[in-house]
Amino acid sequence: MNKLFYIFLFLITFLPDAAGQNWNLFLQNDDFDEKVKGLHYETSFKDSLSAIREISYYIVKLHEASYLEAAADSVLFKGKDSVLAYIHVGPKHHWSRLQSGNVPDEYLYKSGYKQKFYSQTRFSYRELAGLENSIIKYSENNGYPFAVIGLDSIKITESYFQAILNYQSGPLIQFDTIAIVGNAKVKRKYLESYLGIRPGALYNQQKVVSLERQLKQIQYLKVVKSPEVFFSMGKAQPVLFLTNRKCNQLDGYIGFQPGSKSNGKLLITGEFNMNLKNLLQTGKELSIQWKRFDIQSQLLNTSYLHPRLFRSNIDVKLNFNLLKQDTSFLILDRRASIFYTVSPGSQIKFFAGLKSNASLGTTANMNIEGNNQDFKFVNYGLGYVFNSLDDVFYPMTGWNLSIDIATGNKRIVNYTPISTETSIPLNSIQWNADMTLMKFFRIGKKATLLNQLQGGVVNSQNLVLSDLYRIGGLKTLRGFNENNYYASNYAIYTLEYRYFTDESSYVLLFLNQAYFDNQLNNNYTDWPLGFGTGISFTTKAGVFQFIYALGQAKDQQINLNLSKIHFGLVSRF
Repeated sequence: MNKLFYIFLFLITFLPDAAGQNWNLFLQNDDFDEKVKGLHYETSFKDSLSAIREISYYIVKLHEASYLEAAADSVLFKGKDSVLAYIHVGPKHHWSRLQSGNVPDEYLYKSGYKQKFYSQTRFSYRELAGLENSIIKYSENNGYPFAVIGLDSIKITESYFQAILNYQSGPLIQFDTIAIVGNAKVKRKYLESYLGIRPGALYNQQKVVSLERQLKQIQYLKVVKSPEVFFSMGKAQPVLFLTNRKCNQLDGYIGFQPGSKSNGKLLITGEFNMNLKNLLQTGKELSIQWKRFDIQSQLLNTSYLHPRLFRSNIDVKLNFNLLKQDTSFLILDRRASIFYTVSPGSQIKFFAGLKSNASLGTTANMNIEGNNQDFKFVNYGLGYVFNSLDDVFYPMTGWNLSIDIATGNKRIVNYTPISTETSIPLNSIQWNADMTLMKFFRIGKKATLLNQLQGGVVNSQNLVLSDLYRIGGLKTLRGFNENNYYASNYAIYTLEYRYFTDESSYVLLFLNQAYFDNQLNNNYTDWPLGFGTGISFTTKAGVFQFIYALGQAKDQQINLNLSKIHFGLVSRF
């Protein structure tokens, strides 16, 4: 593009436009129609400057289409509302040859370079830029963050383009020990293992870019300032600005719900949670949850997480769960899981477990609706976990995904069928799949919209009552009693609006729509709907939460007398 065009562009910037006047752009060239029919441009603009900019954008499009000589010969005003530009397109250039030059073979292979792609083919600025960017990115992630690349020995003959890649690696850089600025109580070696940055390892720009996002996913640390990297004498030292964050939790909920229809008394339910994070300042976690959701029903869930086993990318988690359902059954579930970190925020899970069930009361050996049998279920499976939330406790944007698929052999024990017609297989393959997907959309500065999908499927030829999912209550389906429904398949969609009054306090409106079916109850299906409001705010004693919910289903109409109220206090230390 000639100097006259740039001078014209500078001068036109200061020319006033008439208020509300529309400007039209016309491009003209002798061979315009034949060469560039597929390249479109805008023709109407609100001011003259926008029209001039469109000419520049159009020249760039011509360059990307391999017309390297394209330029604006002249730009004229026609009347008070039109701009006319004469465009020189020139010949379309092709690669005669792009030689690899001094670029290492490994870098060429990783970037996808092949000689045939750059010989006697259409020249493309975009492809050339993509090749150079791929080589630079591979260099940055393998110890050479100051690498540069360009073209040497450039030759343009008629419509052919020839060049040689010229690569300069710069100095080799290795990671130094990380530096922590602030009062964060965490061992440096554990943090290096978690972040994948080990002293002496080759510098990796991708790991540096992921530092802040990884740190924000740690519950017991608060990022005060974005990480920085200092280079000196062939070493790169990441500097992390961190402080402690209260994350150990003691919280409990008290719930009120109507009792049985016979006595009409109010039933008090309860829940207690204890989560201890960063034990011994090495990221270990211990969790205990106890819940009473009926007068004779309760559960106990415990887990222990040992992260970065032997400073590797492997986390180990042990779980023990107990569920007593009134006088029907008692379930014990043990599981050992191994998490392998494949990328920041992303893990693959392998697990194995033993689940056993003991029938209570008189339901054993009865092959009727609501039946239950003693069994042992040895299972194993795979899972995937992904987390990109911008804040662990109060997210505004990001994704959270968890998927588990398990299978194994289930053996019925202590079973005497009433007749051969009603008997069930003593041994059968059982499988189940579970998923939780959350997506937060920021709305303005103070609000976020949560979209959440929960679901589960369980299938077996000897399915019994205690195999089924229990849905309903504060954590799954609000507006209904805790664990109100048995389901062999279910899905719950939740839409929740949160408006933050400060960093850790918000009001909410929610709607949850569910679907479930029960194969043991003549394939009973329903579409329960719940909705309501709530508030969560921070006090000196902890985080107080209050939620009011109503629900509608086949067995429950919308009724203020059947509304569910949940409130509790979460204390972090």
